[in-house]
Amino acid sequence: MKETGKRRMWGRGLALLVVGLMIIGMAACGGGGSTGATTTAAAATTAAATTAAADNAATEAAATTAASAAATTAAAADGEVVELSILSLPANTSGLAEGWWADEVEKAVGVRLNLIPSGDQGEQKLQALMASGELPDLVVFKDYKQLENAVDGDMLLAYDDYKDLVPNVYANAGVSLRFMADNFSKGKGKAYAAGLKIKTAQQKRGETGPYIRYDVYKEVGAPQFHNLTELLDVLEKMQEAEPVNADGQKVYALSLFKDWDRSYMTLGMFCAPHLGVQIPNEASLAEIHPSEDLDSVVSIVSEGSTYLEFVRFCYEANQRGILDPDSITQRFDDSVQKTAAGRVLFSLDGWGASDFSTNEKQEQGIGFRPVTYTGVKRLMGALQPVGTPWVMSVSATSKQVEKAMAFVNWNYSFEGSRITENGPKDVMWEIGEDGAPRLTEFYYEYQLTPDAEFAAGKNYAKGGSPINALALAQSVIDPSDGFPISRNLWNKPPYAPADTKLVQEWQKDFDALDMLDYYWKDESRILVNKVGSYPSMNDEMEQISARAGDIIKTASWKMVYAKDEAEYNAIKDQMVKDAESVGIQRWVDWFIGEYELKKAEASKYAN
Repeated sequence: MKETGKRRMWGRGLALLVVGLMIIGMAACGGGGSTGATTTAAAATTAAATTAAADNAATEAAATTAASAAATTAAAADGEVVELSILSLPANTSGLAEGWWADEVEKAVGVRLNLIPSGDQGEQKLQALMASGELPDLVVFKDYKQLENAVDGDMLLAYDDYKDLVPNVYANAGVSLRFMADNFSKGKGKAYAAGLKIKTAQQKRGETGPYIRYDVYKEVGAPQFHNLTELLDVLEKMQEAEPVNADGQKVYALSLFKDWDRSYMTLGMFCAPHLGVQIPNEASLAEIHPSEDLDSVVSIVSEGSTYLEFVRFCYEANQRGILDPDSITQRFDDSVQKTAAGRVLFSLDGWGASDFSTNEKQEQGIGFRPVTYTGVKRLMGALQPVGTPWVMSVSATSKQVEKAMAFVNWNYSFEGSRITENGPKDVMWEIGEDGAPRLTEFYYEYQLTPDAEFAAGKNYAKGGSPINALALAQSVIDPSDGFPISRNLWNKPPYAPADTKLVQEWQKDFDALDMLDYYWKDESRILVNKVGSYPSMNDEMEQISARAGDIIKTASWKMVYAKDEAEYNAIKDQMVKDAESVGIQRWVDWFIGEYELKKAEASKYAN
């Protein structure tokens, strides 16, 4: 970009800073992994469905909006800004939240959030806090067992007792509240949590991983791959073609990390859906192989399991010299930084890919784009009206209950969700004269200088929500205008620039607007999960998961770095034997029974 353009952009950004508005960013683990600055038009079927949803819910939306405005106004009326502590187990950072999202929260409800460190020590931190008898003001749990333990200890407030403060939670997550009251209330029939990522409409537009350095992939002939072994062949050729980055640093096809591990190498969970398999969560010892007729549930260490295929994939990558040797010691942030620096060629999700794939690079045909396994059905998530097992609660020992409830209410509002997902309203997006949401001209201008910092050292990618707790999924429809939460599903305004050279090349190759469009255009390419949530472990299963998990995750990494085939097989055989000795099959048998109940439950909480 010309220097005059840079000065013009900074001047406008500074003006926005003066009025206290910040620039959009995405959470580190947001899951979408969009790698471009492209926003394409929503599909016609989505538009028709959203219009119907808006018509059917107009009256309710008006009432909800009024209640939300009243609750927010009351929360911020005194102008006082308070600091609330939060333990968010899905978060990847700690300390006082800063950046545009934190400023938006302060402006809306008079709250600054201070994140208690969690990361790979989150479970231990939670147990220590519960043992002390006091949880922080807000907690984002990562599974239902954690929630259940807190409810059993009378450590949470029931939203039922504060309905006037959280109208958005009742309006937009009512099914989730009913589910929580039925299942996690000690028989009191009250909801002590609300699920996150409430999903009431399928997302049929947008990007999904895995992601590959598409320019290098095309350079080696863009060969198809049907499985992980064939993918290794492709990645090996790519590393030979791109051995160093622009700064002369060593490039690896893969760069992994272990700080998300709980009961196994958690990155295997991200690989599985690409191959049509579901590993429910980080503590699961089973994997689900869905089919149109009868699902199959097997141990993650059973012969032929997708998890062991993933471990084998990593081992062979190391044998071929295309696995970053730091993978066993580095953390998530380290891997992301390497990806952003052009030192990684393949990512299971979009971590760091968008930081590398700047508009400038994309216009040169350089950057990451999604790819797929040929002939393999991609697993798509079921609708989740109850949300995911990630849930948000307010502590019974909070000294700032009204402020905590005000934040929860904002988080579950359509506008709060849109701000969290897309950035500040009237800066990065706005409601147009036609009543539809659209990205602003400034949004597109900003793509030209995505590294520009406007305040608190935060730029486009680093100023977003650090708590990783989006309440309403991207595809959820706001009935006030009939459009989804995410900018990726909005109509493209006339002033939007054309798609980049890289994106256009990909669109031509795949005959689709984006990867989800590619999948849904031919539904023989996909399988849709039957349930949106999975069984919660009892104490016995929790103990088995922990004991087997220590065995499996330790042995798995040793297998990845085994010196040869003999050592690999010896470690694997001992791992399976040890996991069996602590009850892994008992865990799997328990899960199979509970999973069948979950499938029956899915119809009960369908709406």
